[in-house]
Amino acid sequence: AQQTYQPGEYTAEDLYTYTYNTGTVFAGAEDEAAALLEEDKDPGLGVRGLQAQGITGKGVRAAIIDQPLLTDHPELAGRIAAYYDTGCEGETASMHGPAVASLFAGESIGIAPDATLYYAAWPSWLMDSRYAADALDWVLEQNEALPEGKKIRVVSVSAAPGSADLFQNTDLWNAAAARAEEAGVLVLTVEGAGTKPDRLMPYPAVLDPNARDDPAACRVGFPGEDGSSVFAKNALALPCSYRTTAEEYTHYGQGGMSWGIPYCAGVMALGWQVDPTLTGDEIMRYLLSTAATGTDGNSIIDPVQFIQTLQTERGA
Repeated sequence: AQQTYQPGEYTAEDLYTYTYNTGTVFAGAEDEAAALLEEDKDPGLGVRGLQAQGITGKGVRAAIIDQPLLTDHPELAGRIAAYYDTGCEGETASMHGPAVASLFAGESIGIAPDATLYYAAWPSWLMDSRYAADALDWVLEQNEALPEGKKIRVVSVSAAPGSADLFQNTDLWNAAAARAEEAGVLVLTVEGAGTKPDRLMPYPAVLDPNARDDPAACRVGFPGEDGSSVFAKNALALPCSYRTTAEEYTHYGQGGMSWGIPYCAGVMALGWQVDPTLTGDEIMRYLLSTAATGTDGNSIIDPVQFIQTLQTERGA
């Protein structure tokens, strides 16, 4: 339903801090709100410049495990090679699934719009990791059928199915994640990468709305938080705020770690396009070693430096 805010019920200069969608009307600032929603489809940090060079994830296969989505969504139509439902209780769509998929491979939103995506839907609201394990095993089955040189490289999971504090049957997930690692498939969750989360620890980051392409202008945390703590050397901060996602186009004044995981996986896809010989461990090391230093001293993902380093050091 459309929701309208009258002057005095909102502050025009604070629009970028608001979460709203295409059904929200800010009376008197309709054009500004629409322009901001459109602008924040840009992933920032120089990604659009890389895409202009043809670095779009073309030829790279990846997977997402998340809530259900409609595969004919305009942002995703033609980008999903295979879809699997682990048992989503008849649900065919959600807010979360289209959002993370659009951040990874959306036509106008995604970092890697030309990547090939395999998608497994799981009912995360049941808090049972057996569904996530089933989803990951399906991804591995798809991978086994693919020829060498066209394998699935990364699985993006905007959840923590290995956390026994949140989910039951985490042992099933951990066993599936170990099988994925043995098969050479990198699994990235909000807890980290694969079965060894100390290899790359993701944290949320805030884009500077006035310098979206500058990773050094970012900081760790969420809007309104201090975010001044300096984390371990294997920590990597990923933009979560301020972004626009699909299902309905929604501008997020604050996004959670769910938005950061497909961002990182998308940058990885760009790296694999540039150098398909990279292993999962190598690509994580390059992401960490090329990170920028944010305003609070933490490491911020730097897609441009990452790609330039691969092109220089790998002869790619």
